[in-house]
Amino acid sequence: MESTALQNNLYWQLFRVAINAKHGLMDIADQHKLTVMQMYTLCLLEADKSIPMNSLAFTLNCDASNITGIVDKLFQQKFIKREENPHDRRSKMITLTSKGAKLCQKIAQSLVKNQPTTLNELSQKDKQQLLILLNKTGFSTSYSTSNKH
Repeated sequence: MESTALQNNLYWQLFRVAINAKHGLMDIADQHKLTVMQMYTLCLLEADKSIPMNSLAFTLNCDASNITGIVDKLFQQKFIKREENPHDRRSKMITLTSKGAKLCQKIAQSLVKNQPTTLNELSQKDKQQLLILLNKTGFSTSYSTSNKH
């Protein structure tokens, strides 16, 4: 069983990483004429994979009315498609367009270009291990419609 001190340290470090990253993310969103929430929404989408709007709202921890406004703006800019869910007509499915996928690539390039200099202190092997561990958590690919946190 994990020690409480270790678990608290991991959460604390993840929290600090998130706070430190926020300023850079705000700058990157601004460079691409997006709000941070619009950029987060785009970055959660994968090319050729639709997800329900309620999953986006849950993942972003925002109200359905907020996600509707975000999606509306991204739809107007032709970064996403919004279609009826074939399994539930009350729900809408969101998919990246080719224009949205290109913007995501530009955002990814901006993230690499503007990555924190502290990452330079890690060896290539350390970076690969960190990536493996982060991918192992499933945070980057899991969408849920559950109300559990």
